[in-house]
Amino acid sequence: MTAKQSNRPVTLRSRKRANASIPLFAASLLGAGTLHAAQFNPMFLQNKGAEVDLRYFEQANGVVPGTYSVDLYLNQRLERRQDIRFAVDDEGDAANAQPVLSLGLLRELGVDVERLMHEGIVDAGSQDSDPVVLLRIEGASVEMDAASLALHLSVPQAYIKRRSRGYVDPSLWDDGVTALFSNYQLNYNRNTGGGFSSDYGYLGLRSGLNFGQWRLRNDASLSQGTGSERHFSSNRTYLEHDVTALKGRLAIGQLYSNGDIFDSSRFRGLQLGSDIGMLPDNESGYAPVVRGIAETHATVEVRQNGYVIYSTTVSPGAFEIHDIYPGGSNGDLEVTIIEADGRKRSFSQAYSYLPVMVRRGTFQYSLSLGQYDNQDQPAPKLLQATAVYGASDNLTTYGGLLGADDYNAVNLGLGLNTPAGGMSLDVTNSRSRPEHGTGATGQSARFLYSKTLNSTNTTFTMVGYRYSTAGYRTLSEHIQEMASTGHPGFVSGRPKNRLDLSINQTVGNHGSVFLSAGETNYWDRTGNTRRIQLGYSGNIGEVSFNVSASHTQSAGRSRDSDNQLAFSVSIPFGASARSQRLYSSYTHAGKGDDSLQSGVSGYLDDAGTLSYSAQAGQAGRERSGSVGMGWDSPSAKLAGNYAKSGASRHLDMTATGAIVAHAGGVTFGQPVGETFALVEVPGVKGVGLEGASGRTDRAGYTLEGYVQPYRFNDLNLDTQTLGTDVDVSETSARVVPRRGAVVKASFQAAAGRRVQFSLAQASGAKVPFGAQLLEGKKLLAVVDNQSRALVFGIADKGQLHLRWAGGTCRIPYTLPERDASLVYDQVNATCSAQPATES
Repeated sequence: MTAKQSNRPVTLRSRKRANASIPLFAASLLGAGTLHAAQFNPMFLQNKGAEVDLRYFEQANGVVPGTYSVDLYLNQRLERRQDIRFAVDDEGDAANAQPVLSLGLLRELGVDVERLMHEGIVDAGSQDSDPVVLLRIEGASVEMDAASLALHLSVPQAYIKRRSRGYVDPSLWDDGVTALFSNYQLNYNRNTGGGFSSDYGYLGLRSGLNFGQWRLRNDASLSQGTGSERHFSSNRTYLEHDVTALKGRLAIGQLYSNGDIFDSSRFRGLQLGSDIGMLPDNESGYAPVVRGIAETHATVEVRQNGYVIYSTTVSPGAFEIHDIYPGGSNGDLEVTIIEADGRKRSFSQAYSYLPVMVRRGTFQYSLSLGQYDNQDQPAPKLLQATAVYGASDNLTTYGGLLGADDYNAVNLGLGLNTPAGGMSLDVTNSRSRPEHGTGATGQSARFLYSKTLNSTNTTFTMVGYRYSTAGYRTLSEHIQEMASTGHPGFVSGRPKNRLDLSINQTVGNHGSVFLSAGETNYWDRTGNTRRIQLGYSGNIGEVSFNVSASHTQSAGRSRDSDNQLAFSVSIPFGASARSQRLYSSYTHAGKGDDSLQSGVSGYLDDAGTLSYSAQAGQAGRERSGSVGMGWDSPSAKLAGNYAKSGASRHLDMTATGAIVAHAGGVTFGQPVGETFALVEVPGVKGVGLEGASGRTDRAGYTLEGYVQPYRFNDLNLDTQTLGTDVDVSETSARVVPRRGAVVKASFQAAAGRRVQFSLAQASGAKVPFGAQLLEGKKLLAVVDNQSRALVFGIADKGQLHLRWAGGTCRIPYTLPERDASLVYDQVNATCSAQPATES
């Protein structure tokens, strides 16, 4: 293979590289004006006190054999930064090393490998690790820009697969490694004072076992409070496996049926459904944001289908919770705020997808078969099948069937994309006949709408309306009616009309307004259930503030309505690296005392891992104060807070993290998502990743908690965390995990001493500039114009070789005792001559 000679001008650019192996003096030879690549003028180096040997840089691409980290371009598009080995063949010129491109690399870049095999350009039995002669493709070219460390590949478009943006070929999806892990959240709080004492503890676990493509998962929680028994709840346990051919997944166990069309139900059985993450340019899911206002240091519990799926402690004032993982694609969330004095406030928040819309030609499906499973209620067998199809760019058709003992429902709907926004309308017809009751038939109509107004930056994130006739039953209502043996035919709280609305409005460049509202009325209750939350978040310069108000009301019980108002402001001060802030918040409670809290918070270290807070305030006639600390350690997130208000005392402590057992041992880290990476830098402790607070442990492992399934993910080492005695062959790795996989990224690392040799020939003359310093056949360094060479990782005693155009010589050496305070050792060495050879 021969590279195409580059004739375009090269403009010298400075770029910081962790391990740039191309000799730095090559850039200096190109620095005077605009020169063609691989053209050197030795006159620049005359009278520098040393001979000059430029034969490795005077021809072709000017690359010495070796491995280089280069920016890889395909058809002028930057694809990735990749370590590429440059080598010469047996008959090639040693001064004209060419890149070795593997079949697997070309496949990853999107080259149509199957066509290459079909046309005989590549042998049909070739493996991904086999090298490919790219220039056998007519019209292809390979160019190396040594000055900018860029490798340009040009391949005719006919040999490039048509790919949607972000799409990765399934052959590259990584099953990951065998691993057992658990994501934990541990909360404890105590409230005492005035003869009142209560304790509450909560342990939430999201655990899994990965073996090949099989994923075993369990969500469980353990809680106990004063006056209540210890309660263990296993929300769900299931086993799943990708079905690549169907772009979906098969799952067996405790599951949630698909909720795009029917209400999501918890059941025991099996499920086969499409995974839109496998498709190009589609979002893989939706997670709700729970907002509210706490009057004290409160505990917030979030339930779905009666199971606690999230619990945390919040400070007084408005709060937002973003990291919730609901079980199904819908099923309203019940939010309970437990104040420090034991008072409880609850409200329901709608949770469902936006309008049912998919791209043209996209087919999504779901099949659930099993037995209904929800606490102590009856458990009829059920079958649910749904399908969604993109009939055109602006029209989506969908529908489904749901059958259970003495119950069936049929749904048909349309989704439309119009200039007025995206919307979907569907109608469900149900027939229900409980054993001890009378049969009922009814319909329910649902309308969903979503729109973003670019002209005003207004986003209607969800507008939903549902109307149901008196005879309509959801599956859960049918099962409730089956369980109501004392009240045949009675179902509690059947909704008649329901409206949910959420709006976000940007206000200039200084903030945004949000509105979240919901109202439901019922067939068998008077009054309405109502929830309204309104807020504004903004900033003036570096000062940020938030104003929010909420109103909740229960149907038939107007005296249970509650109004709250909160205002907060935050002002930064001090060094920006540590993010110190003064803040103050005011809360007006309709059924409690107004409170005013002021304090300071920030970080105690520049890395932003150790945080603190201290505040004082007054609620009614009682004064309060609190102090808190938080530590984002490499292996967990820890936080604690102590507060005093009048005679009351409040203490809460939180620990969250992950424990992963794998073939290399047990690794502790911060919380991880459903898909994450295990990063290994063998035997090197304290190495971090860019953008992450984790560090490698003694065995050289750390966790990257969140990676995107079925997509390229680049994991980059933080070179600032590498010691001077550590060298890595590459600083970036790319992984493409399947959903739920624990993918492993390994970085080859070496520990050793850095030594700068000051070299001289036996005659006392300096070594020629450009000579190569080798250990055996391994190139260690290239000699500079001061007859020096910097090497890494050599033994304390040994023999090296120098090679240049005029000959070779040996360098026996013995290193001095190691001094940890030195970045590198300096050693004078004289080489003994050998017969001249021409390499």
